[in-house]
Amino acid sequence: MMSSAWEFSADPFPAFRCALIFGRNKRDREFLPVAGVTPITTYTVVGGYGTSVLYEGTDRAAAEAAKTEYEAAKKAAGEYGHASLNTGSSILPENSFRVIKTREKGTLMVVSGEDTTNRALMFIGCAGGFRGGVSLVAEGTTGQVLKTCHAGNNCESAIEVIALLEVGQSVAFHSSGRRTDEVHVFTWDGTQVNQQHYSAAEWAERTAVAAPPENGEVL
Repeated sequence: MMSSAWEFSADPFPAFRCALIFGRNKRDREFLPVAGVTPITTYTVVGGYGTSVLYEGTDRAAAEAAKTEYEAAKKAAGEYGHASLNTGSSILPENSFRVIKTREKGTLMVVSGEDTTNRALMFIGCAGGFRGGVSLVAEGTTGQVLKTCHAGNNCESAIEVIALLEVGQSVAFHSSGRRTDEVHVFTWDGTQVNQQHYSAAEWAERTAVAAPPENGEVL
């Protein structure tokens, strides 16, 4: 989960949802249904003006208890003390879900089950520049894009995708605008997602070198 635009909700049915809205009639919505598996939400409690982590885990009750205990101890000592309870994005438990396409309607879904491959289900997005736009870069997107949510107006725009990546595969975005003309590439290395940034000129040179001449032989 590398985006705050995708949120998990159970109403009217469990799904990860994204809604991009840029004024009237400048909107797009997309969702990925989830069945039989519950995403995990991480809670972090921080005190001491952000200097000490009091709790980090998936139990909200324990997080609230840590916050209350810290603030009560500070009050008893005649000191001011406030703890912040921060909620992270909902993520799917590792190796405990599968992505399928139903036979009846061809619907993409996340369902319970075991998948021990070293693939990644990545939620990622990118914004366009001022008075510009943003789009996927075909030659830099080697992973399987499952869902795309894309909207914008004359001044701002954004794109959000869900992609299934094998090790070494990427998703690439081109962001353009009045002062922006760049390519962002996100690559799954089997352990983490690595991000690379190129100017449009650097990207054009890179792809030109990577592509052999039409009459050339790849050895």
